[in-house]
Amino acid sequence: MPTPSTPLRKPVIALCWGTVIGAPLETLVRAAGRYGLGAVTLTARMYEESRAAGASVAALRSLLSDQGVRVHAIDPLISALPGTPRPAEVPIENRSYFEITEDDCYRAAEALDAETINLAHFGGGRVSEASLIECVGAIAARARRHGLRLTLEFLPESAIPDLDTARRIVAGVAADNLGVMFDTWHFARTGGTLAQLAALPDGVIGSVQISDRREPPPGTVYAPMSGRLLPGEGELPLVGMLAALLAKDPGRTIGVEVFSDDLKALPAEAIAAQVAASAGRVVESALRSLAT
Repeated sequence: MPTPSTPLRKPVIALCWGTVIGAPLETLVRAAGRYGLGAVTLTARMYEESRAAGASVAALRSLLSDQGVRVHAIDPLISALPGTPRPAEVPIENRSYFEITEDDCYRAAEALDAETINLAHFGGGRVSEASLIECVGAIAARARRHGLRLTLEFLPESAIPDLDTARRIVAGVAADNLGVMFDTWHFARTGGTLAQLAALPDGVIGSVQISDRREPPPGTVYAPMSGRLLPGEGELPLVGMLAALLAKDPGRTIGVEVFSDDLKALPAEAIAAQVAASAGRVVESALRSLAT
């Protein structure tokens, strides 16, 4: 852990596509760049739509460079995991995420120099951990050949329902380019604690996504991809969570993924401004707590 005399590296804050859902790739990148957000996450479909609209790979790379923004992750890759519904079985508003293939993700990642591909078992049925280890291991090997890292996200409504399950799968694969995607929203929904997070061995967490949350009234029906709050607007101990994570890896990128109808109604640049301000305050508080 850093000591008071150790310089603390300020993490890069990434604007996740889900926070500016529906925005084209170019709009997302320009909004991030304007407010000093040094990275973005995006879907492979966003890349394909930009190319279909006439953007060249060179133009997209130039835009990223000009804005001082890098692509942290291509997110999500759902279709490659066993037990995942077929696209036709998914509500139409989410169907496009299930149509993205592994090759789509590699194509987008290589074109835009992305660092990571995020695997999610969104909507997935019951699958044994052994089957998941075998499948994720094969994907990790292929991702390595493309020079890419891989993260595995846990979601309560999946066969990877919590941090411990994701950890076991990552440990079972034992690939040096594989880690857990730690999402504060899912961690809170599974009853995760600061003590559990602080006890994690170094190197387990591959990527981080943050949002805030208030506990809903009893009996509230859960609606995926909605209801999240900007950092600092809810009840989660985000400062403590980030302090525990940054103590193990001060230079990590912090993605801000806030699925919110309120944000969806705003222009992309207004959203980016709020993300920069809210996430910046939480990150600064976490860094101060580590320096004392």
